[in-house]
Amino acid sequence: MTGPVVVLGAGGFLGRHVVAALRGADQAVRVPGPHAAGRPDLLGLDRAAWDDLLRGGGGVINAAGRTAGSETELEAANVHLLSAALSAAGRAGVPLVTFASAAEYGRTEDGHAAHETNEARPLAPYGQSKLRGTQALQRAVQEGQVRAAALRLTNPLGEGIGEGTLPGRAARELRQAARLGLESVRFGPLGARRDFVDARDAARAALHLLDQLRGEVPTLPDVINVGSGEARPVRDLVTGLAAQLGYHGELLEDAPGSPRSGDVPYQRADLTRLHASGFRARHSFGDSLRALLQEPTPA
Repeated sequence: MTGPVVVLGAGGFLGRHVVAALRGADQAVRVPGPHAAGRPDLLGLDRAAWDDLLRGGGGVINAAGRTAGSETELEAANVHLLSAALSAAGRAGVPLVTFASAAEYGRTEDGHAAHETNEARPLAPYGQSKLRGTQALQRAVQEGQVRAAALRLTNPLGEGIGEGTLPGRAARELRQAARLGLESVRFGPLGARRDFVDARDAARAALHLLDQLRGEVPTLPDVINVGSGEARPVRDLVTGLAAQLGYHGELLEDAPGSPRSGDVPYQRADLTRLHASGFRARHSFGDSLRALLQEPTPA
């Protein structure tokens, strides 16, 4: 009988789905306690606090991190925090799974499915910081310090996604347009193609791979893509949300576009390693859109 799984970033978008998946699988969950501001100060944990947090645990899933901020903030959240968690997991003798990012690959050729062995050339500070975190994990694994895997996640969709993301903003604006009967909604260009994956499947993948690492002879690669394996236009996301809401107004694409969409017009993950582990997704793109339109449930 393994101990509780420690979830870092349990209050965030992905972390909430991880906690729900663990509870749905009847696995005990442990999360760091809050500090005075009411949220865990993971960067403030010293060695003793890390050891207390992981003592008696059955593994760690790291869903913490930052997608925006200064380079210093990104480095702290996506590299230093992960490095501390890896060290603590190694001392505790428990496996660790972390959510890395497909942004680590940078620009990929149209039609190409990014494989974990491809050279990673991230274009922006976020992807660069996530790559440095992945490289820290790879070094720790290769040196025999810890059993761990980095899940290079594509674009997750689902309940509770932030409104600072295109999917979150599209859901908010289309919901409002349908309610108010607006004639049109304005977006930037929606032709970029992305690999969308349901956040519930991403969470299930993290649990599945953590269980694999718990085995007596773990054989997992240290980096594994998690996605749908399909590249679809971002336009499908917007038109799909509009259809589910019954919104028939015009969807304009004449607002300023996202620099990232221009820099990375195509994204698709090679899922050979993920499928070799025995994992298969359960949720369709339509399932993800329906979940995206739900109001977030309390933590």
